[in-house]
Amino acid sequence: MTQANEAASSGSGRSLSEGQPVALPRSLSTFRLAVFVIAAVAPLACVIGVLPVALVFGSGTALPLAFVVATVVTALFAVGYSAFSREVVTGGAFYTYIARGLGPVMGLGAAGVAVVSYTMFVPGGFGYLGYMMQTTFSDLLGVHLHWVIYSLIAWIIIGFFGLRQIDFSARVVLVVIVIEFLLLLFFDAVLVGRLGSAAFPIQSLDITGLTGGAPGVAILLAFTCYFGIESAALFSEEAKSPQKSVARATYIAILIIGIFYFVTSWITVGGIGPDKIKGIPEADVGLIYFKLSDRYVSGAFTTIIQTALVTSMFATVLSMHNVAARYLFVLGRQGCLPRVLGRAHPVHGSPTAASATVSVVALVVFTSAAYLGLHPMLGLGLIALGFAAVGVMFMQALTSLAVVSYFRKHPERHLWQHVIAPILAFLGLLVALYFAIKNFEFLSGSHNPVVNRLPIGILVAMVAGIGFALWLRRYRPDRFAAIQLDES
Repeated sequence: MTQANEAASSGSGRSLSEGQPVALPRSLSTFRLAVFVIAAVAPLACVIGVLPVALVFGSGTALPLAFVVATVVTALFAVGYSAFSREVVTGGAFYTYIARGLGPVMGLGAAGVAVVSYTMFVPGGFGYLGYMMQTTFSDLLGVHLHWVIYSLIAWIIIGFFGLRQIDFSARVVLVVIVIEFLLLLFFDAVLVGRLGSAAFPIQSLDITGLTGGAPGVAILLAFTCYFGIESAALFSEEAKSPQKSVARATYIAILIIGIFYFVTSWITVGGIGPDKIKGIPEADVGLIYFKLSDRYVSGAFTTIIQTALVTSMFATVLSMHNVAARYLFVLGRQGCLPRVLGRAHPVHGSPTAASATVSVVALVVFTSAAYLGLHPMLGLGLIALGFAAVGVMFMQALTSLAVVSYFRKHPERHLWQHVIAPILAFLGLLVALYFAIKNFEFLSGSHNPVVNRLPIGILVAMVAGIGFALWLRRYRPDRFAAIQLDES
């Protein structure tokens, strides 16, 4: 057992002050971990919101192959990532793994990126969620309220869930995910039943089609549909058997989501018609699935999908809230952030102060956006989500390098797991990062040149984290040492 594992194993007996535990209770099974991962990915929101953009502005009929590329690279990343999860079972995910593999200075740099990326995702998600709730209630019930009212309602509910034991959130998320998949599977089945073999046009399997149009946009957006796939490791301290369940949950999620995206995108091409994709007006891109539902299923089913889209985004924001809180929790426990953030609730076992901090930051950001009159989706939601997606790709690439470095002299080093797969993943992620920065307007939904330079903020966060690490190493060497051992 490694030092990290020993620290984790003994963590349940340590306390920060006045008996408040620094360890979180182990209550998550492999199945529930996989549910959290899938919820973070938000398959329904990706299919309805991202897939049409990739289809029309990307590689058209070859979009299913773009998902194959993204799935393969993500699976290669998961090989090394899962190997790390079996070796290091403390929380922190990207941050902890990069600190173990590339050193605590780079680790704290990655922590800066992680905190900024995930914490900013949450208010962006609330803006997006508030806008979808406003539109849904207006269309279906004729209720017209400002989007920020709906965001505040969601904020209260998610904030409450964040203060409870993680198992409580898992039950809610499970219900939402089951509904999502049942609806989309029904939709796919109806289209196949109506179209027959025409639902699977052979053009979608033509590899040369992937080089047509804008393949960079298609591959980039396909990668963003895997945003959140890394979240299982962040809950490793709450998993019943982290050495096994984190890897299994990650692989299960990638397999299910990969097959789902490939088949659904293929059927979508068939439903629209391969020859009609490029003729879709830009104003209708976001309505593609609603129009397909009206045409092949029914108006009532379209209404159900519209409603389910709200619950899908709710589950995503809840999952990302929990992810952001656990990054703050680990950093607080190590003394890199105020130690109060590293305290767990004595009854619910939740990272109470960290969760409350994420809630407060989110509240300030999305209410400020409302005060300034920004559009909740175009002026806040897509920009924050796009920024977070770039940050996660950046951390995935660093983690792949960390795997190679960490296992370089490991007694149980395996060539495929610890060298070949991580290096291939690193190269694939570098390409995805290039496309993300070059085509950031497709993530942000904005043509403003200032907005589309926001990915520079990822480097700023990295440099700030590295600078803080160097300061700790010189002036707080005990806290700096805790980064590697996860002992506070």
